Amino acid sequence: MLDHGDTVLVAVSGGIDSIVLLDLLRRLATDYGIPLHVAHLDHGLRASSAADARFVERLAEARALPIHVSRLDPETLATHRKLGTEGAAREARYAFLESVATKIGASRIALGHTANDQTETILYRLIRGAGTTGLRGIPPVRGPYIRPLIEASRSEIYAYAQERGLAWRVDASNADPSLVRNRIRHRVLPELEAINPRANEAIRRGSILAAESEETGRFLVSTLWDAVCAEEGGERLSFRGGVLSSYPRAVRKLLLREGARRVRGELTGIGNDHVEAVVRLIADDASRGELSLPGLHVRVQADEILLTREAEAPPLPWEFPVAIGETAIPDPPITLTLAVRDGPINLESGEPWTEFADADRVAFPMQLRSRRKGDRFVPFGLGKRVKLKDFLINERVPYFNRDRVPLLCDREKIVWVVGVRLSDEVRITDTTRRVLSMRAETREGERG
Repeated sequence: MLDHGDTVLVAVSGGIDSIVLLDLLRRLATDYGIPLHVAHLDHGLRASSAADARFVERLAEARALPIHVSRLDPETLATHRKLGTEGAAREARYAFLESVATKIGASRIALGHTANDQTETILYRLIRGAGTTGLRGIPPVRGPYIRPLIEASRSEIYAYAQERGLAWRVDASNADPSLVRNRIRHRVLPELEAINPRANEAIRRGSILAAESEETGRFLVSTLWDAVCAEEGGERLSFRGGVLSSYPRAVRKLLLREGARRVRGELTGIGNDHVEAVVRLIADDASRGELSLPGLHVRVQADEILLTREAEAPPLPWEFPVAIGETAIPDPPITLTLAVRDGPINLESGEPWTEFADADRVAFPMQLRSRRKGDRFVPFGLGKRVKLKDFLINERVPYFNRDRVPLLCDREKIVWVVGVRLSDEVRITDTTRRVLSMRAETREGERG
């Protein structure tokens, strides 16, 4: 938790836990060479809060420790109000501590959480449906925060305070039964201890197992990630559906949670029920589907599972005239190059984005457009007209990409489903005198 010479900011509320914490750190300060500062935030939520602040100030002065005190104004608290009163006060307190630590150059912020706080936190998260991450409880070290008392029980804290003759303030709100944590402390835990006197230890052992399970999960995810993740960038990520589906259900959920975290930046608001909904969507016999979750959109199409920060708006219908020569289309960003040539030509380009047609069977002028309802097409080699929709399905063009496939058309028909198939109506024959060459390229240089 500490390196020699660390400057430590000690959060002191005036309660017994923080008073014991400060006393212990003072006794260790010389050996560790750690300068101590005291921080106290008056939340202004209780009538006695001002007296608590004065108590901490006098305590620090008596021990010749620099102290940093601030009173929380209602407006600051209101910025975090969506978290509830207790949650708002906690967020404001952390913001205050980090601000002071930055100002004084403290590398560590010491908090007075105890083993009992750990147990209460685990139970609180358990009844709210937390997974292994939540059941790990309060970490002894996280970022600049350290919790030196996290393995000391409340009874040990009290015995130490008595032995040392320490004085502390009593927070009357700790007995308020309207607060969930107080009901856990005063009602639930005593009942559990009546069943098992070592219930606190048993619950904390469970949190250690949860931490080990979490560590195993992170190892699995990192090991499998490259195999299952097809594309990742910005607020967009795609999985290889076949690979993901080959893993056990629990592993699929781990990978999906990691995908959601990477796309959203956090997992707040994403629970097990959300992940289960994605797993069910993937397991559905249908080859496509969509799902909107808090701050996350999931799209399944053929073998791709796409996660985006927000739902992608369906593309609007579009249409652009094209002429012989080079035509740059702004959206989608395609450059189409058309040329008419006389005589024989090498037709084996080997590239899906280059095609050749009988120029005399094309009814110029031409246009590049998106598909329309009722479109029909005569695919090369089939020789009969079919619904474009059915053709795209048979060609396994993903459902959500079908409106993005460019169609090169003349006045009468679809000449080329770009990158997919030429029309049989314009194919080269032995009687062809002029050849229309067609080439599509994205502005970024990737053909498509």
